[in-house]
Amino acid sequence: MTAISCISLVCPVGYTPASAAAAMRASISVFEELPYRDRAGQSIRGARVDAVPPEAHGRSRLAALARFAVEHIDTEVAGLLPWGEMPFLLCSRDAGMPGARINGILSGLAVPGGKPLAGARTFQITHGQISVFVAMEQARRLLDERNVEACLIMSVDSLIDARALSWLDSRMRLKTSKVTDGLIPGEAACILVVSKRPIVDGSLRLRGLGLAVETATASNEEPFRADGLSAALKVALGEAGVRMHEVAFRLSDVGGESYAFEELVLAQMRNMRQTRPEQPVWHAADCMGDCGAAAGLIQFAWAEQAFKRGYAPGELAALHGSSMAFGGRAAAVVSA
Repeated sequence: MTAISCISLVCPVGYTPASAAAAMRASISVFEELPYRDRAGQSIRGARVDAVPPEAHGRSRLAALARFAVEHIDTEVAGLLPWGEMPFLLCSRDAGMPGARINGILSGLAVPGGKPLAGARTFQITHGQISVFVAMEQARRLLDERNVEACLIMSVDSLIDARALSWLDSRMRLKTSKVTDGLIPGEAACILVVSKRPIVDGSLRLRGLGLAVETATASNEEPFRADGLSAALKVALGEAGVRMHEVAFRLSDVGGESYAFEELVLAQMRNMRQTRPEQPVWHAADCMGDCGAAAGLIQFAWAEQAFKRGYAPGELAALHGSSMAFGGRAAAVVSA
């Protein structure tokens, strides 16, 4: 068994997993004009974490997000974990994505009680939106080792960065005054614990996990059939031993681009062999925009809260991850 629990989430709509999930459930959005302009000279809209000073840019902004995430770890939960002994997996944006890097942002960070956040075994996962899924697969391999009882996965990312915004704008992927079919930038930091058995009450159970590559990306002209996400979802469903129509609801990192919505529908259709009355899709980006590498962890956090608080529409949830520009695709099936 692989148990998953979100122990900290700092995002534009909340500073704890419970408050953020409640805001997303209520469809509360916090978009505002950012101190950046698009190529037409118009203000860019986005969602930022208010606790991070507006004048914080680049790596200092990522460091502030990481610090707030660590500070908001529940003290009772912190006392249950073997800090310093758990392998630590740090998720960040794709290596080819411009913007601030996370090197050094964890320096000096300590959890409540003064223990170090990261131990001697630290790994960096640079796969953007699918980083958490890649980290989850690596964590499962680490848990197979006899002396590893739990792993820590952390993701920190912010698209509120001049280099990232310019890159997205130049590729017509940013929602601006001239481009309506684009994403809205956001930011977040999240921490998960992956363990052999539940450490925190109400943890998720990882039932299946799939990774794949999509050759038809948002930046080329190859025929688009959602082969990558369909394959990843098929593997996750097969490992879980369930069929697509048995999944009660889905969560996605779709940030606003029609390409991504089409992919989500195609992946469902290509795996569905029996109809069901409804299968809702929850989009965190509706409330806080595209949070980059943190988008995957937000899905796990929201699913956990939905099961824990009794508003999940069924027993199984499917999570989806898509790195639109670089081709990575991932899916997971989870339950309470």
